[in-house]
Amino acid sequence: EAIFSMNVIQVIKQGGIVMGPLLILSVIALAVIMERAFFFLTTDWAGPEFKEKLRTLIKGGRVPEAATWLNGLKGSTAAVAAAGLKKWDGGKEASETAMVTTSHLQYSKLHRNLVVLETIVTASPLIGLLGTITGMMGVFRQVAEKMATNPQADTSGILAGIGEALIATATGITVPVICLFFHSLFQH
Repeated sequence: EAIFSMNVIQVIKQGGIVMGPLLILSVIALAVIMERAFFFLTTDWAGPEFKEKLRTLIKGGRVPEAATWLNGLKGSTAAVAAAGLKKWDGGKEASETAMVTTSHLQYSKLHRNLVVLETIVTASPLIGLLGTITGMMGVFRQVAEKMATNPQADTSGILAGIGEALIATATGITVPVICLFFHSLFQH
């Protein structure tokens, strides 16, 4: 409960030197999450209505109308379908080639910056573990110094080092859990 009653600045200070990199990774992750969320929220998705309308226009021989409609949409499926319709007169193979090429370009747009979240998911726990190790090293160093000068010394004051280790660990786990959730959501 004590950690939750502290303000963010106190937690960052008590977490030790690794909190700087974890804070930077958190800001980067937030920027990527916001960018990807905006991208996906402003994209037209190809649901059943989309497929039915496209099918109706093509079967009705209204390919130019379908192409115009698709060009007005924002989304990967519409872009791939529009590429196929641009090559419609060139035959099935030309349409398929255009669609495959466009799908590769669209894949890149859909997955842009997700590698950043993957890296943060991987790096943050390791940085948190490093904070745990450095915090515990500080604890052992303090205990050794106090015990060397006085074997009966009060070592209760060294708990701050253990707190540092635990804060670094908790942060190193919290950041990637949040990133992993959004990465999975955006990947889907």
